[in-house]
Amino acid sequence: MDSSFRTQWPNDGEIYYSQFRDFIEDDSKLYLVAPFAVTVLSAGVLTAHGILRYVSKSRRIGSDEVGDDGHSEVSPRGIVNMNGGSFVFSFMLARVLGCAALVALSILPVLEFAFGPLRGNSHQDPFDLQLDVSLLIANTYALSLALVAVSSSQWRKGLVRHNITILLVELAVYAVRDLWPLATYNKHPLDLDEGWVMWARLSALILTAVAIPLCIPNIYTPDDPKNPSDRPHPEQVASWLSFHTYSYLDPIVMAANRTSHLAASDLPPMADYDRAQALWKRANRHLDPMKVRKGSHVVFGIVRLFGLEFLKTVVAMTIYPLTHFASPIAVNRLLTVLESGGEGTTVRPWFWIVCMFAAPIIGSVAFQYYIIVMTRALTNAESVITQLIFDYSLKIRLKAETSEQPSGVATPPAPAGPQSSGSAAPAGAAPNKPVNKARTASSFIGRLNNLVTIDLANITAARNMAMLFWQTPLEIIGCSIFLYYLLGWSAFVGLTLMVLLLPVPGYITSVLQSAQKEKMKKTDNRTQTVTESFNVLRMVKMFGWESKIQSRIDHAREEEMVWVYKVKLLNLLLSVVTFCIPTVTMLATYTTATVVMKIKLNSATVFSSMILFDTIRDELQSTNWKISEFIKGKVSLERMNAFFRETDLLDTFEEGHSELSTTSARVLDPETIGFRNAAFTWVPDPTGTSTPSTEFRLSVPGDLQFMRGKINLIIGPTGSGKTSLVMALLGEMHFVPSHPDSAFNLPRAGGVSFSVQETWVQNETIRDNILFNSPYEEERYKKVLYQCALEQDLELFEAGDLTEVGERGLTLSGGQKARLTLARAIYSKAEIVLLDDVLAALDVHTAAWIVNKCFKGDLVEGRTVLLVTHNTALASPVADFIVSVSPDGVATSRGNDISAVLASEPALEEEFKHDQEAIKSEETIIDAPGPEAEKDKKSKGKLILAEEIKHGNVGWKAVEMFFNALGGDHVALFLTIWISASVFEYFMHSFNLWYLGYWSSQYDTHPVEDVPVARFLGTYVGLTIIMILGYIAKDIYWLLATLRASKTIHRLLSESILWTTLRWLDETPISRIITRMTMDINSVDGEMMRTTAGVQSLALVLIVDLASAVFFVPIFTLPGLFIAMIGMWVGSLYLRAQLSVKREMSNAKAPMLAHFGAAMAGLVSLRAYGAEASYRAELQRRIDYYVNIARTGYDLNRWINFRIDFLGAIFTASLAAYLTYGSNISAANVGFSLNRAVQFTSVILYFVRFINAWLVEANSLERIAAYVGIEQEPKPTEKGKPPAAWPTSGQLRAENLTSRYSKSGPAVLHGLTFEVRAGERVGVVGRTGSGKSSLTLSLLRLIVTEGSVYFDGLPTSEINLDALRSNITIIPQMPELLSGTLRYNLDPFNEYDDAVLNAALRSSGLYAAHNDGSESRLGLESSIASGGSNVSVGQRQIIALARAIVRSSKLLILDEATSAIDHETDNIIQNTLRRELGFDVTVLTIAHRLQTIIDADRIMVLDAGRIAEFASPAELLAMPKGLFKALVDESGDVAHLYEVANRKQT
Repeated sequence: MDSSFRTQWPNDGEIYYSQFRDFIEDDSKLYLVAPFAVTVLSAGVLTAHGILRYVSKSRRIGSDEVGDDGHSEVSPRGIVNMNGGSFVFSFMLARVLGCAALVALSILPVLEFAFGPLRGNSHQDPFDLQLDVSLLIANTYALSLALVAVSSSQWRKGLVRHNITILLVELAVYAVRDLWPLATYNKHPLDLDEGWVMWARLSALILTAVAIPLCIPNIYTPDDPKNPSDRPHPEQVASWLSFHTYSYLDPIVMAANRTSHLAASDLPPMADYDRAQALWKRANRHLDPMKVRKGSHVVFGIVRLFGLEFLKTVVAMTIYPLTHFASPIAVNRLLTVLESGGEGTTVRPWFWIVCMFAAPIIGSVAFQYYIIVMTRALTNAESVITQLIFDYSLKIRLKAETSEQPSGVATPPAPAGPQSSGSAAPAGAAPNKPVNKARTASSFIGRLNNLVTIDLANITAARNMAMLFWQTPLEIIGCSIFLYYLLGWSAFVGLTLMVLLLPVPGYITSVLQSAQKEKMKKTDNRTQTVTESFNVLRMVKMFGWESKIQSRIDHAREEEMVWVYKVKLLNLLLSVVTFCIPTVTMLATYTTATVVMKIKLNSATVFSSMILFDTIRDELQSTNWKISEFIKGKVSLERMNAFFRETDLLDTFEEGHSELSTTSARVLDPETIGFRNAAFTWVPDPTGTSTPSTEFRLSVPGDLQFMRGKINLIIGPTGSGKTSLVMALLGEMHFVPSHPDSAFNLPRAGGVSFSVQETWVQNETIRDNILFNSPYEEERYKKVLYQCALEQDLELFEAGDLTEVGERGLTLSGGQKARLTLARAIYSKAEIVLLDDVLAALDVHTAAWIVNKCFKGDLVEGRTVLLVTHNTALASPVADFIVSVSPDGVATSRGNDISAVLASEPALEEEFKHDQEAIKSEETIIDAPGPEAEKDKKSKGKLILAEEIKHGNVGWKAVEMFFNALGGDHVALFLTIWISASVFEYFMHSFNLWYLGYWSSQYDTHPVEDVPVARFLGTYVGLTIIMILGYIAKDIYWLLATLRASKTIHRLLSESILWTTLRWLDETPISRIITRMTMDINSVDGEMMRTTAGVQSLALVLIVDLASAVFFVPIFTLPGLFIAMIGMWVGSLYLRAQLSVKREMSNAKAPMLAHFGAAMAGLVSLRAYGAEASYRAELQRRIDYYVNIARTGYDLNRWINFRIDFLGAIFTASLAAYLTYGSNISAANVGFSLNRAVQFTSVILYFVRFINAWLVEANSLERIAAYVGIEQEPKPTEKGKPPAAWPTSGQLRAENLTSRYSKSGPAVLHGLTFEVRAGERVGVVGRTGSGKSSLTLSLLRLIVTEGSVYFDGLPTSEINLDALRSNITIIPQMPELLSGTLRYNLDPFNEYDDAVLNAALRSSGLYAAHNDGSESRLGLESSIASGGSNVSVGQRQIIALARAIVRSSKLLILDEATSAIDHETDNIIQNTLRRELGFDVTVLTIAHRLQTIIDADRIMVLDAGRIAEFASPAELLAMPKGLFKALVDESGDVAHLYEVANRKQT
């Protein structure tokens, strides 16, 4: 049965086709009227447009808003410049001349009618004259459009488009008349009798309608005419041809290949329509989070914003699949010609060969345009969404969200106080309650980090909706129609089977979506575990917890990898199913066609249908990936939507706030600072587990108005809510009106400055931190340095105030950071200054300096100061107004009589007395700067090292690490099995195809009924099953290897960071470390594995397909290799450029994230200062930097794609031409070669793309490998394990101990030799820079040491570091807490029972600090927020002390551990240390207060890194010229100190 088109096509279809063909081939000139019709339509449109512009201009004249009319320049030079310069003007002039030539050619027929034949043609028809006149009118109109376009800049673009449209229509008419017949055997051009006129007309039309529009450069039009770019982006001035072939990128590619690395500054300038500020203006009206909170989904805003881009992609994705069908059609027609010997065909073979060349290029242009539109949209979306999240985050009430127990104990999280709630409310343990949906397991910053990294990446990766929902269905429908044309109704059998099988991948997809959600949750948990662990990395190292934290991270990773495995397995299953469905469809179709319909499966049918089945298979398999990306994007969009919908905002941004504002304005004077009958809570509707903030309520009964222009003191016990009072005034707490006239007010017109208790510093220089975007005034600046006691600190740094403070101020001590934030608040010219316990981190004499020099100074005079403090005795003399906060959170006005306040608050009175004693006893400065700093001086003030950007190719070290991780202990065996399995799979694929060709060739030599269909079909089915099983086995083997590699690399990275040196941590921002552990690990888990598999498979496919394509024409091996070599050369050019760009791009992302982190860490301060706008502008600057690099990278992808497509089209077309005209092989073998050639050319492109993608992802691998190779502390060994009973005592001995912070740095301790007996309490004093903190770091071996230190008789240099540090406990001045319960903070590894933990809390003084009943106490189940942000600094120090008691170390080091605790609690703690610790526990106390260490057994006085004195207090006081004696004798409480020392001696 013949399977030709006409036997399958219905009779009426044949008639319609014949009529249409006859009309086209008729010599009638009727359709020559088309250009005239378009001309009339154009004239109408332009006339209407002109009228509208005139009316609009008249209105502007009426409102005096008339701009430039575009006709100011009329000189020849002005016209040239107006048209983009001489080069562009030459194209405009050529268009005019071409149109003039067409007019001249159109006049000839009219002149012939009027004056007789001019070309020897005597035929004259009046109807022809009408058509000729219509063409003359159309061409004259086109000429007039071209002329006016030259002289009018405002109308140029529209006029040129109309001109091109008319000429293109005319060209299409003459192409049908005169060019199409040349591609046929039996037709000739209809205008051939015109002679040279026909060719001249075609040439002029091609020049004016095609060549000039394609090649004329674009004239730059600024996005904002008021702010044009100095230098536009090359794409803004590129011609159509240059833009769509991406030739405007040639200079960048060439420049990249002339240097080892192309820096970001060498890239083109940013296009002005891509700038973040311009995008934000356009996005504001579409993306409003407030609408999302009311129920509108964020995706609708994104669709509205990028609607035009989506429409463009639909158009491109309509053209692209249509060009796909050119290849099977051309192959079918060529093979038909070869089979029939050319008999019965009308179209010449060269036409189909040209189609095989042109169609892929047209398709490539459409596809690349789709991609460039989408990549521009995705970079713009990244910019907009990043700004959207940042802007929304500035409005959020920053609660301290708690985390789930890493140990697995369910602790429902709940929101808590602000990040800076230094005096948060007391807490009580509460039973578990249902968790509010909005309370996630991640902290706010961790959640935000995921939103702007992983979730944003998922959203942008799901951009191929036009391909998924438009192109793929279009391709499948088109393939189905063409299959019907080839195979008749048997195609519907296969297609029906395919439709019936489609629910299978649909079901797998739904399961995959659920698995992806669970996987994202586990990724969140792992990210949170990593983030929190590394944020307290210094504490981890001090406590020797590296191994235990590593186990916790590994556990979180294991949980994540379980779901990663499930997701990958489901993806593999989906891939296998989508591979099998087209295969089953094909088998069903061929079986029906051969067995039932008895169709002759000739070569034309088989190889054409094979291309179509391959297309269906490719589409379904790519749909697998697209659906996977779409699912991830959908999940991330839902998470982002939940973020906007469920996160609590400040009252200012909530609905109904205007009513409260109106009430406040009516009740209180706008200039009043204070409250009236107000109450505040941290959570509007407390739900979930009780925390130290959810149940807290701040109350201000009656009127409380602070004094303007005076110093107002806010005092109260630890944890009473002093900070909360300031936060309430700033609007950070939720206002709960308790009375009709409830109100509060903080006037901001004159500015507000704020110094938070948890000091917030930027990763900038000291000067930049103080200025904080204020202009530099030298006199004021120097006064601030003096009054804030920073002058002596700056002398410690060689770069002075240009020294970088590092991330979180790690180069500064706690006191230095406190004074730096105070200096920022004082330097600001704000009228209102809020100071939250700035004296807490300072020793008494420095605090006295601040009070006397700063608070009494001229910079504070006349400004309203609200000062929260514990140090009542020191601050009360300067206070004009006092407010006290009771333990139950009630704020009361107390006037300025401190005695009355003390009389009503016994606890404050006791604290006041201790303060006075401390002031008297420490009037002498014992902590003045010494001659040397503890840390290395920085010659240029640079601490944070710039992130290194690798040059050249990917380093072997990274590749070796990757393949070692993949192969485990048998890398060579793994590679052998993996590659062999892939070779087998692709060989079977080509062999299957050849076997089909062999089957089809049987019909050329045997009758249809003699061909053993069952045998051939059975063999083919068996081969297909073998191929699929090999595919599954190979992919499962690879999947297991990827899981092994993911676990191994993650562990290598986390171990390396955990075991690195303290110095490296000081030089490396935590944001970089977190980026390695999140974004880079995510890249390795996903894209790195995918691209590695892709590179391997495509390389093998490339080899197999080339060999298959030239197997029957060996002579074409050299051209094939030549094309491949050119492709590789072009690819190498591209890779050099792209690798540089991608490396810059990856490093450009980190500053954006660091800016996020810094802004969120200081969110309360930002809002207080009103600095949101400046931070938003800085974010936009960093986004612009990133987007410009990203756009260049995406555009370079288009550059290589088009060139590879072009080379592929040349190879395929040239091979087709040779097979058609230069060889005599069979049609079956021709079909096989062409099929493999088409595959080969597409594989070249994908191979280069995957090589690039692999190299890009390998950048993450390089960054990980660089961190794996950082300097390491010694790892634990069997030899280094101390005896099980060690240490039995706290004996400590040092011999010639010398220390330095780096191997090449100066020594900070010089030859210290001393011995501390077991159970001794030793005080360590000395000036700043004398080496006190360096001594503690040396004992823990956290810095480079020389000499010997013996702890309980064993040299510490021979003991494993984790064993040493886990047996020494240090309590720093600013302790760090973890998110979770109080139990988790005391015992993070579940090593002790409740009795031990409660005893430790009792001994630490925690319960004594809250003596108002059990309900107000922190309990073991009370939730602690990340960083301890929902408890006061004092409470943190108490918890840290309790943790030390739990550890039961034989050596306890207190580094100003009680500085933020009131004196009553301090006394309890000191008594605890004397009473609770064992007799053999040694205590080293570093203190500023003489009274703290005067009763120590011995006191060590350090001076410039050396021991100046070391003896008992009594012995030191007996030294006539001793340093310690001088300090005591100059103090204000000599008798008391001598009495304590002597009593201790006796």
